[in-house]
Order: sequence, then structure tokens, then C-alpha cells
Amino acid sequence: MMMWRGTTVARPFLDGRTMVQAGHRRAKFVVYPIAPPAADGTQLINWVADRRLREDGFGGGLRAPDRADWSRPGAVDDLLPTFGAWHFDWLDVPGVIRAATQILEWPMVDRDPLPRWRHGRVTLLGDAAHPMYPIGSNGATQAILDARALADALHAQPDPVAALEHYEAARRPATARIVALNRQEGLDAILDMVEERAPEGFARIEDVMDPAVLARWVQEYKAAAGHRQVEAKSASSA
Repeated sequence: MMMWRGTTVARPFLDGRTMVQAGHRRAKFVVYPIAPPAADGTQLINWVADRRLREDGFGGGLRAPDRADWSRPGAVDDLLPTFGAWHFDWLDVPGVIRAATQILEWPMVDRDPLPRWRHGRVTLLGDAAHPMYPIGSNGATQAILDARALADALHAQPDPVAALEHYEAARRPATARIVALNRQEGLDAILDMVEERAPEGFARIEDVMDPAVLARWVQEYKAAAGHRQVEAKSASSA
């Protein structure tokens, strides 16, 4: 899977505070604002477009990357064959892509979980410890959870090595589960299910998926990703 990421200054879409994921396992577009509206009424929008690759390449001669590289420039022409007709009443996807100030091309890659993080008085955190597919915003989110767990361990344990061991015991198994879960598409699998059930579109999501099933799926993923733990701690410290 290859991802293209860009930022675009455009008119706010929907209420100006909404994140949208549209598509399916073959192609997906994610878009959300990252700044409040400016004086001229425009807003800075972040977007990510991803498309599944074949090892033998696909339209435009693109091929699976030889290595992970997060600074390679992307091109509008790489995206328009897939997303050029993605027009919604509230968002012109090809227009957003064309107006980007810069486009970066990122391979979607992960790594098998490591058998250990700590080496003496040094440990790993974030992507250095557990690179995973960025599903459910779990790239940055898990690094934040690592930092909180490490801070808690260092605060509770007078011996720094013991603190690092407690931190790893708390976080390494949890992040290994998320690596495996995201390889199964995580919450993005909901998009595929909706695509299968309503390939011609729908007016109400309730007509496609039982709201109770959808809510349970989301809660189970939040629990696996540790989001409930963060919510509980945030509530207790408020």
C-alpha cells in the first residue's frame, strides 16, 4: 500500500471540524482540518490518499518501494487516475489534491514485533519500538501512550532499569497486538463491509450496518488500542 499525504488551504467542508474516511481496501481518502478557519474563510486541511500496490506495478508505472522512505515527493498525476472522479457534494477531492502545497509519497509498512526493547539503560519508544500500519491514528497515538507509560514507570520506580522493565512489560505486548490487529485493517474493515453491502451507495448508515454492532466494533478496537485507558486517566486527572 502506498500513501500520499498533502496539506491544502481550502474552504472548510461540512462543519469545519470533521474527519472523513472514504473508500475501501483498494483506495481510500482521509481528510481533516488541522487549523481553525482563517480571516478569509479558508482552512488548512490535511489529507491522505492511499492505494494498494501490486509488486509488478500499476497504472503510471508505479512500483512497490524498495525501502521505507518518508521524504519522497509525490505527484498529482499519480493520484488522479484513482481519485480524479471522487466528487462529493461537500468536498471536491481532486480539487483538494491539485491545490496541495506539497505532496509526499509514503509506503505503508510495518515490522514484526521485537523480542525486546530495553538494552541496559536504553529503551525504545514509538515507531522505533513498534512501527505499525497507521490505522486508527495509531502511529502517533501509541507513541503518546508509550511516553505516558514510561513517565509513570520512572515516577513509580526509584531504579531506572527497573522502571524500563516495567514500561516494556506494560507496552510491548499491547503494541504487538495492535500491529497484528492493524494487519487485518482494524477499523478500516468497516469501510470494506459497507462497500460489500451497499456498492451503489446509501442514504443512512443505519440501513447498512446495525448501529449496536458498529458501536461495539469501535469500542473493542478502542480497548485493544488502549484508548479507554487514556480516557480513564484523563477523567481521573480532570
